[in-house]
Amino acid sequence: MTEITLTVDQLASVKHDMDVKTEMLSDQEIEALATKLNEKIDLPFILEGTEQIIFVKIVKLFDRLLYQNLPNELYKLVKHSNDGISEEDAKQLKFVLGTRLNKKFDVPYVPEWIEQEIFELLIALLVDAMRNNFSILAQSA
Repeated sequence: MTEITLTVDQLASVKHDMDVKTEMLSDQEIEALATKLNEKIDLPFILEGTEQIIFVKIVKLFDRLLYQNLPNELYKLVKHSNDGISEEDAKQLKFVLGTRLNKKFDVPYVPEWIEQEIFELLIALLVDAMRNNFSILAQSA
């Protein structure tokens, strides 16, 4: 078996990823995903401008959840679309994330069925961004 040893810089990067950093997405990516959610999902009794703010907060919550539960090397693929995963891998990842993370994704005061719709749409958008030659900012809504 081949022994692989990380460099000092690689170990420092892992430590920073695990202990300091909490999110992957930029403000622009968060806003783009929130807008896509807002176009597809209507929150009852909430004004349109307020919906966008709520969706930004939901995307930030979701980003933190993924950052804590996915290896960052995989999650970083949303930023580097040329090195992305295959369509088949994307399907498998959507299923795995859907079954494992839904219990950890909770948005207070949002009905469960809307929460599920938000969760599934966010998974689809982010996993699709991980595919070869795709990105969050270039996706169609």
